[in-house]
Amino acid sequence: MQKRLYAAIFTDLERHSAAWVALSKDRAVALVDAYRQTAEAEAARFGAQHQNFTGDGHLFLFESADVATQFGLSLIEAWDRGAPLHASGRPQLRLGCHYGECTPLERGTSWIGRAIGLAKRVESSAAPGTLLVTETVLELLDLPVYFYEPAGRFALKGDHLAERSLYRVISVDRQATTSHAADQISAEEAFLRGLKSAGPSRAEQEEEARWYGEAIKRRPDYAEAHNNLAVVLRHLSQEQDSAAHYREALQLRRDYPEAHYNYGLLLAAQGKLAGAVEHLATSIEQRPDYAVAHHALANILKARGDDAGAEACYLRTLELRPTYAEAHNDFAIHLHKTAKHEAAREHFREALRLRPDYPEAHYNFALLLEDSGQIVAAQKHYEQALALWPNYSEAHNNLAALLHTQGCLDEAEPHYRRALALRPTDPEAHYNYALLLRAKGDESAAQQYFALAANLTPEARRSDGVIESPN
Repeated sequence: MQKRLYAAIFTDLERHSAAWVALSKDRAVALVDAYRQTAEAEAARFGAQHQNFTGDGHLFLFESADVATQFGLSLIEAWDRGAPLHASGRPQLRLGCHYGECTPLERGTSWIGRAIGLAKRVESSAAPGTLLVTETVLELLDLPVYFYEPAGRFALKGDHLAERSLYRVISVDRQATTSHAADQISAEEAFLRGLKSAGPSRAEQEEEARWYGEAIKRRPDYAEAHNNLAVVLRHLSQEQDSAAHYREALQLRRDYPEAHYNYGLLLAAQGKLAGAVEHLATSIEQRPDYAVAHHALANILKARGDDAGAEACYLRTLELRPTYAEAHNDFAIHLHKTAKHEAAREHFREALRLRPDYPEAHYNFALLLEDSGQIVAAQKHYEQALALWPNYSEAHNNLAALLHTQGCLDEAEPHYRRALALRPTDPEAHYNYALLLRAKGDESAAQQYFALAANLTPEARRSDGVIESPN
């Protein structure tokens, strides 16, 4: 077993019973799930070398003390931003960090070490909503970048020191982080600048990619920078370069579950399902509690026709994250497809209980209800989907068809027209509208839309009797 030096961060939701006693079981589960989703997303962005969730808290390991500290501050900020604290019984986070020796066990899926145990004791000493670090961590930080203050001296259980000074890191000085000229910064600082540049606009994404590139120039073996650069390049539609950086990240760090997961998603989007399955399965092997990887694998197995494999993956996803609305929706679609209608109904209801503003779940539930002959309920969910997403073309088309079959031609027509405006090259929408026009007695206009539908339909489908204009 090879010992390594890492910055270990332990996190925990506030332990005070007063913060939990008023919560229902469902609310408590939802809070833990929300925390895990937030923490794991931040850990992936900052390139954690390892993470492990237990009933006592969450462990993260980082090679760099600066990256670990800024991850801790970012996690507190992201969690606090999620919803008002305490007013609804939402507990705060406590974080502790120490730098020292750690040792991997079981092919890296578990770690032990004095640094991990001490980080846990430091976290126990933190006040809610704060990050405490040891002096060992402080000595490794680029101190002008941080606002911090002494938190006092503490006797930590299991520590070889009788007392240890701890420090509360309050925030990062944004101006100080950009004060160094680009040619004077380290790879880690370039990586952190990339994280700070992140945003939804193309300009922000290009700036983020530039800094990850600078990090790689300074340290070509920086696996986390390769992974983050690959993520951004995919957003910029540079899929070939993105794939190259994922492969480089995995060449440098084979036990990198986030990179396997991200590369698997890219391969799936390219239609390379066998490769996607391989990388997603590897990410799960390396992180068995990786809920989003189980979910992605379930969706791909469903697409490949492996119904039993997909169902097992959906069940495991929801075992790990019971409040995962998207997984409930996708599992319900799968159950509907495999004629398990009652089970599908329950998962659609759960998805909508968790996310009432989920237009796709309303639409998919409407499909099930319509197939089951529950026309009034189906119409209600189509309408709710459109109230949430007015430009939902499939919902307009299906609601129009449902109204059409009920003889409500005037009510159906605006939905057909809207579907055509949103999907002008969709043969089904043209064909359905043609049928409506025929039913209203406008045969000339109907024939025009039948012809459009036929022209938009691939040759292989024109002879099946469905799209061709009936005489």
